Amino acid sequence: MRDDVATLSAEFAEDLLEHMRVHNWTYNPVDDKAKPDDLRQVWMPNGQHVAMLHHLSYAYSQTKFGGANRDILRALGRLSAWMFRDTSRKGCQHVINASAALSEAYVYPAQDVRTAHLGYQLAWLNTDGDRDQRMKAASEAESLTVSPTMDPALERNQLSDLVEKWQISRSAGTDPGAVDGISVILELELRRRWDLTERAYQVLANNDRAVNAGVTALVREAHEEFWFQHQRIELRHNDPSQGPAYIAHPETDFHGSSAASRYLIHAAADEAYTGHLIHNDAELFREALDSGKALRASVARVVDLGSGRTRTPTWVLHLDPAQPHRLRENGRLAPYGSRGHEVTITSVNVIDDVLEVTIEWTGRKTMALACGLGAKPADVAWVGEDVAFVVSNASDLTKRRSTRVWKAKDGPGAWLTHGKAPTQMEIAGDDGDADRLVDDVRQLEDGHAL
Repeated sequence: MRDDVATLSAEFAEDLLEHMRVHNWTYNPVDDKAKPDDLRQVWMPNGQHVAMLHHLSYAYSQTKFGGANRDILRALGRLSAWMFRDTSRKGCQHVINASAALSEAYVYPAQDVRTAHLGYQLAWLNTDGDRDQRMKAASEAESLTVSPTMDPALERNQLSDLVEKWQISRSAGTDPGAVDGISVILELELRRRWDLTERAYQVLANNDRAVNAGVTALVREAHEEFWFQHQRIELRHNDPSQGPAYIAHPETDFHGSSAASRYLIHAAADEAYTGHLIHNDAELFREALDSGKALRASVARVVDLGSGRTRTPTWVLHLDPAQPHRLRENGRLAPYGSRGHEVTITSVNVIDDVLEVTIEWTGRKTMALACGLGAKPADVAWVGEDVAFVVSNASDLTKRRSTRVWKAKDGPGAWLTHGKAPTQMEIAGDDGDADRLVDDVRQLEDGHAL
């Protein structure tokens, strides 16, 4: 049975590796200069199907079986592992959870546990009629499973006997006549999941809401993540002269430097997601206002503290001290709606019943703003105007820190990020054999590979 599944998985692997344009498995691999139009996505019905990527990683990323198919099965396992890990990164673009995407795009009059069902969501969105008619359609759709497993009643009442006949025929070496019956049932089940996922894609693709201008930046970062975390490793895996290939274990990092780096990558993605989208998303801006990550203020004074040809526009802002904020000296802000401009907070003082904040323009300080009056920062016409600011996107700094973790073996905290286990760890496989784990330090510093 394991060999049959491996053969099926190898056929699937060929299509998936080619679709994702993985190095060594296609004539047209994605490189480090990929454009937004080069994005390849995989849409899945819900989170349970996304979790199956983790199962594929467990099964094949380090498999010792598969015969002639072992290399492609391992490639499938490595790609599945990256795809699964990337789904937890904010702003992920390659793997789309259809149910989660619809939940973010629409609000449903039901509990979250029910709206996790893709058929239930689509019935609310696509059914014509009043609330009662939509509720009835949603309840009917909810009765049909969309999970990776089938309805137990279906397996017991329809598939069980057919599978038993197929196994008997196979053992006896006779023609397995039950194959057609099994194929019909499985095709109906798979087709329903496929159709629901396709309908979800169409609902979102044909939505009349404009695409946020920051999405292009998210796609660019997704390409960078795919290159650095997967494609580059695949090249090294097949060409050792490119450098050691670090292949993460599907269970966990098993080492502090890997875990610390991934944490910082995810932290940077979280900052970038808001930083790229907030300037074109009023709802995100309102959420930032409520959490103190954005503010509205009145411009009280505009002065230029530069000398000679140097321009140093400086504003004095007044804002209500009751307004939630996280202002601190040396903090960085960006004017809402004018991404690229940046200011540094030089002082925060309470004067009478207002909070007085002095800011110095540091980014694009001689260029006109894309919001408000549209004037340059040094223009005194800004006095008396209300201007909104959001926390500046510092994701690039966090991303640089993620690479420095690997090189910090002699710095503070090295005992945590670069400490080696006293004995080499072993992981027991399903077959009972124990594999000796190669940790990330040995892979990267000593040149060992899995």
